[in-house]
Amino acid sequence: MSTLRVTGLASGMDYESMIKQIMDAQRVPLDKLNQKKQINQWKQDDYRAINNKVLDFKNAAFDMKLQSAYLTKTASSSNTNVATVTGTGTAIEGSYTLQVEQLAKTATLKSGTLTGATIGKDTTITVNGVDVEVKSADTYQDLANKINAQSVKTGVKVAYDSTLKTMFFSSTKTGAAADIDLRGADVTSILGLATNGTATTTTGNVKLAADTSLASLAGKSISLTIDGQAAPFKFDITSTTTVGDLMSKMNDSLKNTGVSVSLNKDGNLIIDNPVKSKAIDFTTGSDTTVLDALGLTGATGKDTASVYQTGQNAKVKFNGVEGEYDSNTFTIAGLSITAKSEGTDVTNIGVTQDVDSVFNKIKSFVDKYNDLISSINSELSEEKYRDYAPLTDAQKKEMTDDQIKQWEDKAKSGMLANDSVLTSSLYSMRQALSSSISGLASGQLKNLSDIGISSSLISGTSVSGSYLDKGKLYIDETKLKQMISEKPDEVMALFTADDKDSKTTAGDGVATRLYNQASAIFSQIVDKAGTSTSVKNTYVLGKESLEYDKQISALQTRLDDMETRYYNQFTQMETYISQMNSRSSSLASLLGS
Repeated sequence: MSTLRVTGLASGMDYESMIKQIMDAQRVPLDKLNQKKQINQWKQDDYRAINNKVLDFKNAAFDMKLQSAYLTKTASSSNTNVATVTGTGTAIEGSYTLQVEQLAKTATLKSGTLTGATIGKDTTITVNGVDVEVKSADTYQDLANKINAQSVKTGVKVAYDSTLKTMFFSSTKTGAAADIDLRGADVTSILGLATNGTATTTTGNVKLAADTSLASLAGKSISLTIDGQAAPFKFDITSTTTVGDLMSKMNDSLKNTGVSVSLNKDGNLIIDNPVKSKAIDFTTGSDTTVLDALGLTGATGKDTASVYQTGQNAKVKFNGVEGEYDSNTFTIAGLSITAKSEGTDVTNIGVTQDVDSVFNKIKSFVDKYNDLISSINSELSEEKYRDYAPLTDAQKKEMTDDQIKQWEDKAKSGMLANDSVLTSSLYSMRQALSSSISGLASGQLKNLSDIGISSSLISGTSVSGSYLDKGKLYIDETKLKQMISEKPDEVMALFTADDKDSKTTAGDGVATRLYNQASAIFSQIVDKAGTSTSVKNTYVLGKESLEYDKQISALQTRLDDMETRYYNQFTQMETYISQMNSRSSSLASLLGS
């Protein structure tokens, strides 16, 4: 809000300039406070920039203290037409053979030739237990769209080709558990299919819920015997078993048979068998009290004509041992294998240590360490220009942008020169690197220098590294790769060892030590300078900034009051002079008359 001030009209004095000069002198303490606050902000910025690098290094150290970083394997297949293979950390080095006797396949089904523009009648088609409502005016493409809309529930998708006038059904998964089960009074006539089986649905007569407890049946069991299965499926009940738990166990075990267990909308237990010819017996071997509780005593099945098709599992021989998998991509002995073709051909699989991968991880870790200590050393040794204080607003008005930048570059320099937090941090990391690791077997690798990593490197007549590098690490790449190849477990232990003793780091590996050190350094700097999301009163420099704000506010208020007082005093004096001049003019006028 501007104030109308009368200055010098009567006296001819430049009160505005006089008061400005007085206030400029009075504002010197305020300028110094603002400069201190600015220095505080620059320090905070520099601390946080360093801490970003500390955090980056901490994350790298965490990765390097995990054994998985050193267990990378390279796997190869001699015949990629049979199968491709990749190694995981649990794969064991060696040679293996693989034969793919049968590929995993989806369940597939095609309709007959479909004629007519529309379905022609209202009906319901049940796809894998899910009802799809069909209207007489629906086209076959409409029907396909409705079935596909339920594919998440049914696991079945269909494509309609108007040229071939055929619908092609396919399960969304491969394996023997994948199936297509179509039911309904009109399913065969609408789709031009012949039934290839009869499904039987057994419905219980007791109302249940998924969370109904079966604790009273603890210690008892229910058994299902299915024709064609070598052994019955037995399901034990415990004191914590609910109806939902029992159904989940049953469905998981029965998934390759096509049999499913569920509750209908009335809460009755349903056992659905898509192939009646593979009869189910749930009375033999089951406790009668369990059958009573589930409403299955005396329950009878209802037959329904169905069109049914299943997928098939992949069958392989790995080193002569047979196995079945519901997908063509599976894992055996730590190897991720993708089967490509079936037959009598055999592919030879070789597994070796991935030396280059481990080497690159260690090299990247060392590079991050060097980058961090280089940044810290740079901050500690940066020259501080004490004659260059932060510029005031008044000073900036008298300078060009380039001049301001040049001045502030020097004013910002050396904010963390010889800083105690960074100095101790640097020392602790060097100690972590240079100390031998205790607790390892005699003769085992115990120092980074044992694998070719040190602060100096001699190669022929060339020497790298000196005290001027201030702790920078160098890598003898030939030696490091040799150690990774010949002593992979010892290299891993050198980095990942952890004696779980919080009182000492003597038994910890290099990565474990550096992770702990980086964590401690990060916390120290956060306590000092906070983070971008920190509240100011939770860290040291933030509290100092708040105190500066408080002092600046109080001093600014005092200066505003002082300036107002000076203007009031000069204005009052100006008023008196104006009155005197007016009286003098009146007196002169009277005397002159």
